[in-house]
Amino acid sequence: MNKIKIYTTVKLSLLALTVIGVFIACSPNENGYRNESNVDPSLLPNADFAASSTSIFQFETISFSPATVNEGDLYTWTFSGGSPGTSTAANVDVKYTVKGTYPVSLKIRNQYGAQEETKEGFITVEGEPLDPAIEVRINFEQSIFEEASGTTATGSISGYEAGVVNDFAGTFDGSGITIDGYNGITGNNPRTVAAWVKTTNTSRQGVATWGNAGTFSRNTFVVNGNGTVRFEYQGGGQNTTITANDGVWHHIAYTYDGAEIKVYVDGVLDFTRPETKINTGVTGDRQITIGSEGSADGSLTFRPFSGAMDDFRLYNRALSAGEIADLAGL
Repeated sequence: MNKIKIYTTVKLSLLALTVIGVFIACSPNENGYRNESNVDPSLLPNADFAASSTSIFQFETISFSPATVNEGDLYTWTFSGGSPGTSTAANVDVKYTVKGTYPVSLKIRNQYGAQEETKEGFITVEGEPLDPAIEVRINFEQSIFEEASGTTATGSISGYEAGVVNDFAGTFDGSGITIDGYNGITGNNPRTVAAWVKTTNTSRQGVATWGNAGTFSRNTFVVNGNGTVRFEYQGGGQNTTITANDGVWHHIAYTYDGAEIKVYVDGVLDFTRPETKINTGVTGDRQITIGSEGSADGSLTFRPFSGAMDDFRLYNRALSAGEIADLAGL
């Protein structure tokens, strides 16, 4: 079902009232336009659009274009699940990397106003389903789309650069993202966290955190200031001997099966630590934070990650050494 919104606006101007010799400024709203209810609808832009295809396989590209050439002054596209996720170009090529069905929206503005059209379920992407054990996966393909839930993560990153997996990676500089309403793996249940990271930061920085502060409650995965990688469960933890802050890409991961913690760097096991006391969330749940260590009040700026990250994954099982090696490209 398509949804169309019409905005009737005219550009901000000054009305010269020569009879009394004064000027009155129009009251502006969005983008310097003001509301004007009596604009002829035929003067508004046509926001309909077309696609080169509406059914594709993962990692294929679709070309989008307005139905009418040179229809407006400003174009605003939104591509849920696509890469890029937004654009202001009139014609856009979008790659879809995640299986699913997605809406597309286009808003066009001209000097008289704006019109927006949303086509629900417009794009269908076929492909292999995610591993059912994946709770969170963000591949940073010019968006922070969360594949498992089919939603966009909350928060912000600073941009994108060339990645390790597919085309792009996300860059972080002082903030982070969360998955709304998702509190990670709790109790002593099995889990795996894995990601590609590239950083030169010499301060402790969070890769992923959840669970409120308290003994054995908070679950934290960080890169330390000296470059070692640390799994920490507030009451215990251990650092790797291998460092990962030399400005090149490293794959880091940890697994927990309810009895042992294992931490890997570049697909190689660095240490195994016996532990049965982990009880994540025992002092209260907290949304998972990615790219920050996250504070109890929900702040994303506490010990933030500084650098690039790609292919972040959280599983609800402990991956094997061979599976970790596969993720690391070995």
